[in-house]
Amino acid sequence: MSLKQLQLVPVSAGGTARRRPPYFRGAKKLAILGATLSIQYTPWHDPSWILAAHPCCRPNCKREPDWYFDLHRPECFTKPKGWNPTYHDWLKRLQTPIFMQAEWPEIPMSVRYPMERIVAEFRSSATGRGYFTNHVAYMIALAMTENVDTIGLFGCQYSADTEHGVQRGSAEYWMGRFEQAGGRLVVSSPNNILSQPRGYYGYESHDDHGKLLDEYRPKLVKVYAAPEKPSAGAGCVLINPDSAVGRPPLMELPEGMKPAWERSGHQIYA
Repeated sequence: MSLKQLQLVPVSAGGTARRRPPYFRGAKKLAILGATLSIQYTPWHDPSWILAAHPCCRPNCKREPDWYFDLHRPECFTKPKGWNPTYHDWLKRLQTPIFMQAEWPEIPMSVRYPMERIVAEFRSSATGRGYFTNHVAYMIALAMTENVDTIGLFGCQYSADTEHGVQRGSAEYWMGRFEQAGGRLVVSSPNNILSQPRGYYGYESHDDHGKLLDEYRPKLVKVYAAPEKPSAGAGCVLINPDSAVGRPPLMELPEGMKPAWERSGHQIYA
């Protein structure tokens, strides 16, 4: 190819070259990376794996991932993060494609996640819409549209005793769908995905006295504190389960009986 011909070849700016499927370029293995300790088991030096990471885990990566993902709205990614006070500026300078809700002009490497296609292809018959409560779910669904046959989760953990616990069900749901469709899962250890509680319910969930084991008991985390009484003009009130005012209303119990709050699921467990 001559110099003149080289000059005629269009150069894609930013993430333009990645804005149409197949996003993973026919790769068969996708590693989804999070920020917990098991990220250390990522196959960093195996070129057969495509690495897709949430930006928060970049300091722990031993090589630059092939993709990033951050599907939050601008009000979230334009704010300083505890793990990166200059996160928005970092996104602007990023040289790696990143899945986002839109192709933001100030973030040249942003690639619009194909939300409409994913929701249309994978909506639930029970709810009429897809079950997506975390980034892992979005990435697994996208990988399924591109015939990825192996997905590994490294550093991805949705502990029941953290605020991310409510997101875990969706991650496990999509892992199950992927396996049922013939895919192979690689889950690093230590991890609680598809492994907690560990015992078989009914067979191993109770002790010799018939008492439910602690592993099966709910673990609720109080993230915010709320006042006993709402302030004037407040649009919403955060529920404080430690307070009788904050507990959900119950029907009147017979003979003045008091509710058994310790068994209601509203008690805060350590």
